Amino acid sequence: MTAPILSTKTTALQRKTTTARVVTVLRDQILSGALPEGMQLRQEKLAAELGVSRVPIREALHQLEAEGLVLQESHKGAVVSGLSIDDLEETYEIRARLETWLLELSIPLLGPQHYARAEELLARMAVDREDEAWSSQNWNFHAALYAPANRPQTLELVRKLYLNAYRHFPLPIRLTGGRDRMNREHQLLLDLCRQGEIERAKDHLEQHILMGARHLINRLKAVRQQSKSAD
Repeated sequence: MTAPILSTKTTALQRKTTTARVVTVLRDQILSGALPEGMQLRQEKLAAELGVSRVPIREALHQLEAEGLVLQESHKGAVVSGLSIDDLEETYEIRARLETWLLELSIPLLGPQHYARAEELLARMAVDREDEAWSSQNWNFHAALYAPANRPQTLELVRKLYLNAYRHFPLPIRLTGGRDRMNREHQLLLDLCRQGEIERAKDHLEQHILMGARHLINRLKAVRQQSKSAD
Protein backbone atom coordinates (compact mmCIF):
# COMPACT_ATOMS: atom_id res chain seq x y z
CA MET A 1 0.00 0.00 0.00
CA THR A 2 1.43 3.37 -1.02
CA ALA A 3 1.80 6.17 1.52
CA PRO A 4 -0.69 9.06 1.28
CA ILE A 5 0.53 11.96 -0.84
CA LEU A 6 0.18 14.42 2.06
CA SER A 7 2.21 12.16 4.34
CA THR A 8 4.93 11.82 1.69
CA LYS A 9 5.10 15.60 1.24
CA THR A 10 5.25 16.16 5.00
CA THR A 11 8.12 13.68 5.37
CA ALA A 12 10.02 15.35 2.52
CA LEU A 13 9.48 18.78 4.08
CA GLN A 14 10.68 17.59 7.48
CA ARG A 15 13.82 16.09 5.93
CA LYS A 16 14.46 19.32 4.00
CA THR A 17 14.06 21.36 7.20
CA THR A 18 16.38 19.04 9.11
CA THR A 19 18.98 19.23 6.33
CA ALA A 20 18.79 23.04 6.36
CA ARG A 21 19.42 23.07 10.12
CA VAL A 22 22.39 20.74 9.73
CA VAL A 23 23.81 22.91 6.94
CA THR A 24 23.52 25.99 9.16
CA VAL A 25 25.23 24.32 12.13
CA LEU A 26 28.09 22.86 10.09
CA ARG A 27 28.59 26.04 8.05
CA ASP A 28 28.78 28.15 11.22
CA GLN A 29 31.29 25.75 12.79
CA ILE A 30 33.48 25.78 9.66
CA LEU A 31 33.39 29.56 9.27
CA SER A 32 34.15 30.09 12.96
CA GLY A 33 37.13 27.73 12.78
CA ALA A 34 35.59 25.25 15.23
CA LEU A 35 35.90 22.71 12.41
CA PRO A 36 39.37 23.56 11.06
CA GLU A 37 40.79 23.16 7.59
CA GLY A 38 41.53 19.53 6.75
CA MET A 39 39.31 18.01 9.45
CA GLN A 40 37.57 14.81 8.39
CA LEU A 41 33.78 14.99 8.67
CA ARG A 42 32.53 11.50 9.56
CA GLN A 43 28.83 11.10 8.87
CA GLU A 44 28.21 8.68 11.74
CA LYS A 45 29.91 10.95 14.29
CA LEU A 46 28.10 14.07 13.06
CA ALA A 47 24.74 12.28 13.05
CA ALA A 48 25.25 11.18 16.66
CA GLU A 49 26.39 14.65 17.79
CA LEU A 50 23.50 16.44 16.08
CA GLY A 51 20.87 13.83 16.91
CA VAL A 52 19.79 13.18 13.31
CA SER A 53 20.05 10.34 10.82
CA ARG A 54 22.84 10.08 8.26
CA VAL A 55 20.54 11.17 5.40
CA PRO A 56 20.41 14.91 6.28
CA ILE A 57 24.12 14.79 7.14
CA ARG A 58 24.93 13.41 3.70
CA GLU A 59 22.68 15.99 1.99
CA ALA A 60 24.17 18.81 4.07
CA LEU A 61 27.72 17.79 3.14
CA HIS A 62 26.78 17.83 -0.55
CA GLN A 63 25.42 21.37 -0.17
CA LEU A 64 28.51 22.55 1.71
CA GLU A 65 30.65 20.98 -1.00
CA ALA A 66 28.76 23.09 -3.56
CA GLU A 67 29.54 26.16 -1.43
CA GLY A 68 33.25 25.28 -1.44
CA LEU A 69 33.48 24.65 2.31
CA VAL A 70 33.80 20.87 2.06
CA LEU A 71 35.82 18.58 -0.22
CA GLN A 72 35.34 14.91 -1.00
CA GLU A 73 38.72 13.17 -0.87
CA SER A 74 39.39 9.59 -1.90
CA HIS A 75 39.93 7.22 1.05
CA LYS A 76 38.99 10.03 3.51
CA GLY A 77 35.52 11.16 2.50
CA ALA A 78 34.36 14.66 3.37
CA VAL A 79 36.91 17.09 4.81
CA VAL A 80 36.83 20.82 5.58
CA SER A 81 38.30 22.62 2.59
CA GLY A 82 41.17 25.11 2.61
CA LEU A 83 42.07 28.16 0.56
CA SER A 84 45.33 28.74 -1.25
CA ILE A 85 47.09 32.10 -1.06
CA ASP A 86 45.79 32.88 -4.56
CA ASP A 87 42.24 32.03 -3.46
CA LEU A 88 42.57 34.29 -0.42
CA GLU A 89 43.81 37.17 -2.56
CA GLU A 90 40.91 36.73 -4.97
CA THR A 91 38.45 36.61 -2.08
CA TYR A 92 39.64 40.02 -0.88
CA GLU A 93 39.49 41.42 -4.41
CA ILE A 94 35.86 40.31 -4.68
CA ARG A 95 35.13 41.84 -1.27
CA ALA A 96 36.67 45.14 -2.30
CA ARG A 97 34.47 45.35 -5.38
CA LEU A 98 31.25 44.39 -3.61
CA GLU A 99 31.80 46.42 -0.45
CA THR A 100 32.63 49.64 -2.28
CA TRP A 101 29.43 49.19 -4.30
CA LEU A 102 27.40 48.66 -1.12
CA LEU A 103 28.98 51.74 0.44
CA GLU A 104 28.19 53.85 -2.62
CA LEU A 105 24.52 52.89 -2.37
CA SER A 106 24.46 53.31 1.39
CA ILE A 107 26.12 56.68 2.06
CA PRO A 108 23.17 58.88 0.94
CA LEU A 109 20.89 56.83 3.22
CA LEU A 110 23.01 56.69 6.37
CA GLY A 111 21.27 58.19 9.37
CA PRO A 112 22.07 59.00 13.02
CA GLN A 113 21.26 55.46 14.17
CA HIS A 114 23.77 53.95 11.74
CA TYR A 115 26.52 56.37 12.75
CA ALA A 116 25.77 55.78 16.44
CA ARG A 117 26.10 52.02 15.95
CA ALA A 118 29.37 52.42 14.03
CA GLU A 119 30.82 54.73 16.69
CA GLU A 120 29.83 52.28 19.43
CA LEU A 121 31.66 49.46 17.63
CA LEU A 122 34.75 51.62 17.05
CA ALA A 123 34.91 52.43 20.75
CA ARG A 124 34.53 48.76 21.63
CA MET A 125 37.31 47.71 19.26
CA ALA A 126 39.64 50.32 20.71
CA VAL A 127 39.14 48.94 24.22
CA ASP A 128 38.95 45.19 23.52
CA ARG A 129 42.34 45.06 21.84
CA GLU A 130 43.05 41.45 22.74
CA ASP A 131 39.49 40.21 22.45
CA GLU A 132 39.07 37.18 20.20
CA ALA A 133 35.73 38.69 19.12
CA TRP A 134 37.51 41.61 17.45
CA SER A 135 37.00 40.17 13.96
CA SER A 136 33.23 39.98 14.60
CA GLN A 137 33.18 43.58 15.80
CA ASN A 138 35.17 44.58 12.73
CA TRP A 139 32.59 42.97 10.45
CA ASN A 140 29.69 44.49 12.39
CA PHE A 141 31.25 47.95 11.96
CA HIS A 142 31.38 47.57 8.19
CA ALA A 143 27.91 46.00 8.07
CA ALA A 144 26.47 48.99 9.97
CA LEU A 145 27.67 51.24 7.14
CA TYR A 146 26.34 48.95 4.40
CA ALA A 147 22.93 48.18 5.90
CA PRO A 148 21.01 51.13 4.38
CA ALA A 149 21.91 49.92 0.87
CA ASN A 150 19.16 47.30 1.36
CA ARG A 151 21.00 44.58 -0.54
CA PRO A 152 20.62 41.68 1.90
CA GLN A 153 21.81 38.97 -0.50
CA THR A 154 24.98 40.87 -1.34
CA LEU A 155 25.62 41.68 2.30
CA GLU A 156 25.23 38.02 3.27
CA LEU A 157 27.56 36.96 0.45
CA VAL A 158 30.19 39.46 1.62
CA ARG A 159 29.79 38.25 5.22
CA LYS A 160 30.46 34.67 4.14
CA LEU A 161 33.50 35.76 2.12
CA TYR A 162 34.80 37.66 5.15
CA LEU A 163 34.34 34.71 7.50
CA ASN A 164 35.67 32.15 5.02
CA ALA A 165 38.86 34.16 4.54
CA TYR A 166 39.36 34.93 8.22
CA ARG A 167 39.10 31.29 9.33
CA HIS A 168 42.37 30.56 7.51
CA PHE A 169 44.38 33.02 9.58
CA PRO A 170 45.59 31.59 12.92
CA LEU A 171 44.51 33.63 15.92
CA PRO A 172 47.97 35.16 16.58
CA ILE A 173 47.95 36.63 13.05
CA ARG A 174 44.51 38.15 13.58
CA LEU A 175 45.33 39.73 16.93
CA THR A 176 48.81 41.14 16.41
CA GLY A 177 49.98 44.17 14.49
CA GLY A 178 48.12 46.89 12.64
CA ARG A 179 45.30 47.35 15.15
CA ASP A 180 45.92 51.07 15.72
CA ARG A 181 46.25 51.64 11.97
CA MET A 182 42.98 49.86 11.29
CA ASN A 183 41.19 51.87 13.97
CA ARG A 184 42.42 55.10 12.36
CA GLU A 185 41.30 53.87 8.94
CA HIS A 186 37.87 52.99 10.32
CA GLN A 187 37.51 56.47 11.83
CA LEU A 188 38.51 58.12 8.54
CA LEU A 189 35.99 55.98 6.65
CA LEU A 190 33.27 57.05 9.06
CA ASP A 191 34.24 60.72 8.68
CA LEU A 192 34.17 60.52 4.87
CA CYS A 193 30.72 58.94 5.00
CA ARG A 194 29.44 61.72 7.24
CA GLN A 195 30.83 64.31 4.84
CA GLY A 196 29.09 62.67 1.90
CA GLU A 197 32.42 62.12 0.13
CA ILE A 198 31.29 59.05 -1.77
CA GLU A 199 34.23 58.64 -4.16
CA ARG A 200 36.85 59.32 -1.51
CA ALA A 201 35.10 56.93 0.88
CA LYS A 202 35.03 54.21 -1.79
CA ASP A 203 38.72 54.67 -2.62
CA HIS A 204 39.63 54.61 1.06
CA LEU A 205 37.55 51.48 1.70
CA GLU A 206 39.14 49.66 -1.23
CA GLN A 207 42.64 50.43 0.04
CA HIS A 208 41.61 49.51 3.59
CA ILE A 209 40.46 46.05 2.47
CA LEU A 210 43.31 45.30 0.06
CA MET A 211 46.11 46.61 2.28
CA GLY A 212 44.69 44.74 5.26
CA ALA A 213 44.60 41.60 3.12
CA ARG A 214 48.21 42.07 2.07
CA HIS A 215 49.30 42.41 5.70
CA LEU A 216 47.46 39.25 6.79
CA ILE A 217 48.50 37.19 3.77
CA ASN A 218 52.17 38.15 4.14
CA ARG A 219 52.07 36.99 7.75
CA LEU A 220 50.29 33.78 6.73
CA LYS A 221 52.91 33.10 4.06
CA ALA A 222 55.64 33.46 6.68
CA VAL A 223 53.88 31.07 9.07
CA ARG A 224 53.35 28.47 6.34
CA GLN A 225 56.96 28.78 5.24
CA GLN A 226 58.16 28.26 8.80
CA SER A 227 55.93 25.18 9.04
CA LYS A 228 57.41 23.75 5.84
CA SER A 229 60.93 24.43 7.07
CA ALA A 230 60.20 22.69 10.36
CA ASP A 231 58.98 19.62 8.48
